[in-house]
Amino acid sequence: MSEQQDGNNVKPGNGGRGAKGARAQAAAGEAGQQQPVAGAAAGEGEQRQEPVQQAQLQPGGRGVQAGWGRYLVAPRPVGLLPGGVPPIEASALFALLEEDPDAELVAQLRPSRSRGLGAITEPHPACPPVAVVAMPGERARALAANPQVVVEADQPLSYIPIPPVGPGPVQVIDPMLAVTLEEPQQFTLRVMGSDGDGVAGAHVWAIGTGGPVHGVTGRDGRVSLTLAADTSETLQALYVRPSSGYWPARTSIPRPAAGGAAVVQVQALSDTFEGFPGRALTGWGVQAMRLDQIPPTYRGHGIKIALLDSGVNTDHPDLKDTVRHGHDFTGPDGTWGVDACGHGTWCAGIIAAADNRTGITGIAAEAELHALKLFPGGHLSDLIAAVDYLITRDIDIAQLSLAYAVPSQLAAWKLADAHTAGITLIAPAGDTAGPLAHPAALPGVLSVGALAHTGTYPPNSPLAAVQPPWPGPYPAPFTPTGPGVDLIAPGAAVITTALGDGYTAVDGTAIAAAHVTGLAALLLAHHDQLRTQIMPRTATRADHLYRLLRTACRPLPGADPRTGAGIADAPTALGIPTSWQADPYTAAGRARPGA
Repeated sequence: MSEQQDGNNVKPGNGGRGAKGARAQAAAGEAGQQQPVAGAAAGEGEQRQEPVQQAQLQPGGRGVQAGWGRYLVAPRPVGLLPGGVPPIEASALFALLEEDPDAELVAQLRPSRSRGLGAITEPHPACPPVAVVAMPGERARALAANPQVVVEADQPLSYIPIPPVGPGPVQVIDPMLAVTLEEPQQFTLRVMGSDGDGVAGAHVWAIGTGGPVHGVTGRDGRVSLTLAADTSETLQALYVRPSSGYWPARTSIPRPAAGGAAVVQVQALSDTFEGFPGRALTGWGVQAMRLDQIPPTYRGHGIKIALLDSGVNTDHPDLKDTVRHGHDFTGPDGTWGVDACGHGTWCAGIIAAADNRTGITGIAAEAELHALKLFPGGHLSDLIAAVDYLITRDIDIAQLSLAYAVPSQLAAWKLADAHTAGITLIAPAGDTAGPLAHPAALPGVLSVGALAHTGTYPPNSPLAAVQPPWPGPYPAPFTPTGPGVDLIAPGAAVITTALGDGYTAVDGTAIAAAHVTGLAALLLAHHDQLRTQIMPRTATRADHLYRLLRTACRPLPGADPRTGAGIADAPTALGIPTSWQADPYTAAGRARPGA
């Protein structure tokens, strides 16, 4: 693709290659309206034989100076320019930035069209080439005043949009108002399993008047928490999330034994599921979507799925043979086969865990799963670089598990390019209990909320403290209140693969999205219409898949905007005639945990 795609080759200013001052002045021209410097992403394509060039600030570079930030700068598309304003070439803009003494050009992100069927059907991308630039905030604001360019902050990616301190959908404690103790107190806790073993690697949060305090248990299950604004008497609750093998728990504050540690007990998964993990488990989410009622030959063979997340633990026995492709966008020293937080591994297990007759089996166990690592350390520029990976690799379905706090026009354009190229984009609606997160709120992205069900978790689970008084399914308490949720899927108390070689119980709208991602792969691989009729890789293909998923949903009891169209039903979506059976997940009645 020519880098002069965005117009008629009009350069900024009137200076030549050596006219640095005139060109810099033209770039920061005062014409046009001030553009907000908001969070954004910039797509970076494959160049030469490498899939992506990393956009990393080098240690000691000017980008780490006080007052400097990281920004995305791109030529504004011709159709969005004010009347009479000429377009600017990407090459001219990037040359100007490279010569600017008040800016450091970190990377040029140019989409590649050298490979991919989607690239053929989408020859004129909406997202222009983007420069990643380190510069002072005032320089970015001056540049944003030029109507020829788009300037956005290169926001860090996260799982939950960061709420501001103050009023909002999520209560935030201002630490400046906390009354601290003269001498912080130590609160020692030991986490014990119901099997009598100390639970190592468990995350513990103590909730008090001064905010949450966090720690991780050692090999003996002990953790010492430093209380700066609370005493053991003013703590209100303890939350414990084991890394694997046990259910999470919420409890009141236990009193320490004389001269010893307080003890919290968590229930082993094997207490709930007899013989697990040696004996294979069919999770409640699989049954809720009636995935257990489709032919066992439906495995998603031939479908390419990309999981944009924290990487995948490819040492897990359920994933080592099913996740063989990926790329790390977080830096040259990382690897996509190592998961720093476990989140990507949780989703990967739901989608593609191997059918080895132990543990769990993924919904699309024979699909080709690509692990695209974007967390921790990823930015919006890395997200859009990953989107170009989707287009050039002919990825069929992409789960966008990460979020960014401020809407981004550049990210929206890049994801629109992926949708135009026929890629099905699925995103968790966000664990906000409020508005939808980005990118789930964008057009062309299927947003998935989370469903919970009473009786699928122990009585001391954190979910039990907020469950409704009636039995049955209900929107998980963290799922967004909408509007904009397209459908809902199981996203609470779901058993899946964990770090190490074990299994864990997890919650989140990303867990729900993984169920829908797996079902979408089955539709592309096995639905008669999609399998037998040639459908070009265009937006029409993706939209058709969206319609199949939404129209196959069963509404939940009551009119709740958090549930969207309802829960996707696999046999209906796939067009498989099955005898309709009483469904314990959409009718009143308790379900066995893990049934």
